[in-house]
Amino acid sequence: MPSVKCLDCGLVNWDDVAICKRCGSNLTHLSQPKPRVWPWYVAYCAFMAVMYLVCLVLGLWVLIAEPTRPGTSAEETRLTGYVFVAFGFLLAIPFAAGPFLPRKPWAWIFGLVLICVGLTSLCCLPAAIPLLLSWLKPETKSYFGRS
Repeated sequence: MPSVKCLDCGLVNWDDVAICKRCGSNLTHLSQPKPRVWPWYVAYCAFMAVMYLVCLVLGLWVLIAEPTRPGTSAEETRLTGYVFVAFGFLLAIPFAAGPFLPRKPWAWIFGLVLICVGLTSLCCLPAAIPLLLSWLKPETKSYFGRS
């Protein structure tokens, strides 16, 4: 007989049980199939993580090689490198972690924030808008335990 493991306490419950016997958590969302948007969300997170890792590497290259451009001082070049390293590091980690988060309501909000980060870039807008519309659907919310 199939079973469902509670994400809060780890107890393995029968599949037909709606509430965990140990901690009382809601288990109905754990038996639902993955929403159709899930593979697109994983691809989006992977693409964005790679993009921000490239920004990180580019920033490190600017700091190490210190390329010069006409009309740009060395301080401006270093500042650009620091900004690229900071944004690359701070944004690559959440995008890389996004698909591996547990199926909890806060993970749905985390995914929503990641999608909204893509809305700030014109090149990511064509992918982020349909992803956002699908992310807000009831089946995606219920997959993460949001009602």
